[in-house]
Amino acid sequence: MTGLGRQILRSQIDFIAYQALFRHLKRHQILLACMPKSGSTFLSNAIGRVPGFRKTSLVRHFGRTEQEIDPNLTLRKQRHNFVAQHHVKYNDNTADVMRTFSLTPVVLVRNIFDCVASIRDHLRHESVYSPTAFFTEDHKYLPDPELETLIVALAVPWYIHFFASWTECPEALWVTYEEMVGDKASTVERILRHSGSNLDRKTIAKSIQGGDPAADRLNVGGSGRGKSLMAENVETIDRYANFYPDIDFSRIGITR
Repeated sequence: MTGLGRQILRSQIDFIAYQALFRHLKRHQILLACMPKSGSTFLSNAIGRVPGFRKTSLVRHFGRTEQEIDPNLTLRKQRHNFVAQHHVKYNDNTADVMRTFSLTPVVLVRNIFDCVASIRDHLRHESVYSPTAFFTEDHKYLPDPELETLIVALAVPWYIHFFASWTECPEALWVTYEEMVGDKASTVERILRHSGSNLDRKTIAKSIQGGDPAADRLNVGGSGRGKSLMAENVETIDRYANFYPDIDFSRIGITR
């Protein structure tokens, strides 16, 4: 048997053993599937500070890598209540892992036009590494109009794919950035109840107030930044959405 074969067999044995060990436990495990620049770091940090919960990762690589959920990593986290924040689409792998480990899906989205403005700032001031598109260091020095057009051409299709994919998950709880910013405690409470946890509002409020603003990265923390986008880029985004006439994109600000 090859080394890879032994590794696969060992993983299968571990899987059976872990399932037998943890099947009887009542756990609250939340998959926060999120658009980049949607306030997901703040929200996952807040849930991770709730007593009995922790924030964890279910993927092996970040940066430019698609954040597909790793079943083996998920298996190792089965003894804990957790929230895992990932820019992951709904697909066969996601559905299989959610079903196998009873993960509670929560989908966090934001006005797509505001996202474009936030991506521009992120590229200029933080990092060009993203799972949504292959940006380079040269891109962040482009004039605003060119950078905006680049983001719409390269990154927005990922966002449209993300949104459209999750419309096929009937178990998902949808949350918008605007709802979260408007009432953080209610948003966290709604997510926890969706996962089967019934913590009281006072405990939830403490988890929100106890954060580090720098680590939570809510940044501007407002809506409407996308109103400054050029008309031709707004039309391009609308055209992307029109390829899916049966999908309602109003949650991300696209109306028709």
